[in-house]
Amino acid sequence: MDWKAGMRKAAHWSLPVGLTGMSLGWTIYAVGDILSRQAPTPLALTVAGIYDAVWLYALAMETAHRRQGSRGTLPAVLGWVFLVTSVGVLFTHGLMDATPVVAVIGAVVPAAAKATLIMAVERDSTRISPEAQQQIDAVRSATRDQVAIGRAVTRAKADRQMTAAVLEREERKACGQAQKLRHKAAEKLTKVNAKHPVADVSQEVPALFSDEDLARVLGQWSDEGVSPAVSPVSPQVGPVSPVPALVAPQGAGHAPVDLSGLAEVAAVAGVETPQPGEALTEEQLTVVLRWLRHSDNPPLSYRKALAAYRAAGFSAKEERVRKAYAALIDAEDADA
Repeated sequence: MDWKAGMRKAAHWSLPVGLTGMSLGWTIYAVGDILSRQAPTPLALTVAGIYDAVWLYALAMETAHRRQGSRGTLPAVLGWVFLVTSVGVLFTHGLMDATPVVAVIGAVVPAAAKATLIMAVERDSTRISPEAQQQIDAVRSATRDQVAIGRAVTRAKADRQMTAAVLEREERKACGQAQKLRHKAAEKLTKVNAKHPVADVSQEVPALFSDEDLARVLGQWSDEGVSPAVSPVSPQVGPVSPVPALVAPQGAGHAPVDLSGLAEVAAVAGVETPQPGEALTEEQLTVVLRWLRHSDNPPLSYRKALAAYRAAGFSAKEERVRKAYAALIDAEDADA
């Protein structure tokens, strides 16, 4: 046994041993003082010593049985009998020579010694090995770590759900406000057009940045959501209403388009020649946009290619046109 284990064991038994020794000394003094009033002092002290010796032996035997896990009936009975007797003797001696407070304090000492001795024996008999204690500590530490991580993950999920709900609320609120503004603008425009009619007004919305930048941004989108280059805050929300198709103006009277060059581009690509007004496949749509983009020098921007697409009489959803144009730009950049 190393000195650290010895120190821990001494600290463990120090209080029961100290209280037991104090109780024995106080009992010898009390019993001897009471008996000396009826018998010679040496005889009284001898009887008191024998009384404490028997009590101490009973305590030691009871302690040994408790540590071994066995039952010692006689030592246990003697221990409790002598305990009750010691409490009564100390209480009586305190009333005879002191105040009731001193009598109560003196009577508590043997009971406290007995209680601490029982607790020390119980703890010592149930003590486990250091290796087992290390395993128990490791299991408890791992469990606490798992619980802490689980709580953190749960809180993070809850925060994410709350954030998504708040963003969805703000988005719907913004969509509602935008719809109100569109409605007011449409009413205002109708009134102004009725009061001040003007022919051949361009309906194009001015671009907020260059068409090439717009094409690159749109090229980062796909049907499943956002490409890895984009980090959205929340899952993408689909359009509130279906995107209208880009249909050629009816009765606009645009001039026929020369499809000879388009036929050559379609032949090189290995697809059928796209025809205005017909549903186009993805390959045909790409062929039309490539033909329109390179119909001039420098190549047409997205806005100009879109206008030429309309003028040629082709129709498709605007989202398809944007994605096809963005894919065309990416392919040209990759080949460059």
